[in-house]
Amino acid sequence: MKADKADKDREAPAGGERGENEERELPGKPPFFGFEKVPYVTGKGARESAKGAELVKKTATLETPKGDIEIENYCPAARIESLTVDGGILMFSRNNPERQKKALVNVANSDGGNVVAAVFDGVLVGYIGNHRPSESERWGKPGYDWLYELGAIEVSRNYRECGLSLAMMHAAWDDPFYDDKIVITTAFTWHWDLEATGMTKLEYRELFIELAGRFDFMEMATDEPNVAMDSANLFLVRLGNDTTFSQYQKFASLLFSDDWEAMLRGF
Repeated sequence: MKADKADKDREAPAGGERGENEERELPGKPPFFGFEKVPYVTGKGARESAKGAELVKKTATLETPKGDIEIENYCPAARIESLTVDGGILMFSRNNPERQKKALVNVANSDGGNVVAAVFDGVLVGYIGNHRPSESERWGKPGYDWLYELGAIEVSRNYRECGLSLAMMHAAWDDPFYDDKIVITTAFTWHWDLEATGMTKLEYRELFIELAGRFDFMEMATDEPNVAMDSANLFLVRLGNDTTFSQYQKFASLLFSDDWEAMLRGF
């Protein structure tokens, strides 16, 4: 609606091996997240809790042609409240910056919520929101406290092609907290900035798969109605390195509400 790096490179199923200074060329014109390679300076970091429930709070500085942009994970609600939301952030809020700020404050205040904020001179120019799935959705059942959702990622139209999406994704996922978690994300075409990018839905889709794949997200099938509304919509899943087969079995049982379809697919 995922900077600093934990120096633990892994193979990405949709994007190959990843690294901070990776120079591979990516297809297409960048959408609201940018892939330009720019110098990246690791900042300070502090481990905040014991192993098993690790939260690694970090800040970093991304050097861009527009100036230095600060990237901060687990951004506190009070910090978000103090920021101005850049006018180029509009895809999820439908041109309502205050609504967007309120949504991010709610994520920051929620149990397990993690807002990755990109800030330039007191202005929010990009964000990622990670949180527990809503209880109103099939993914939000009790007893699935290891299931999380990448709810949104957006970069302001005024700060694209600066490498912000890649930096924010590093801040979000180079974090041992998610090693024993399963994370889902849904990418819907009606949230994509096709107008400003000049991309088709399929081009945009492939570019998002490329970005998310660098951080171990892979496409999975589901009969969730919102995903099925458009063939270009995406449902991606990230299995942490320390997740168990039992967790996967429980998660897989949520993918299809139709028992016959689930049986055919081995779930």
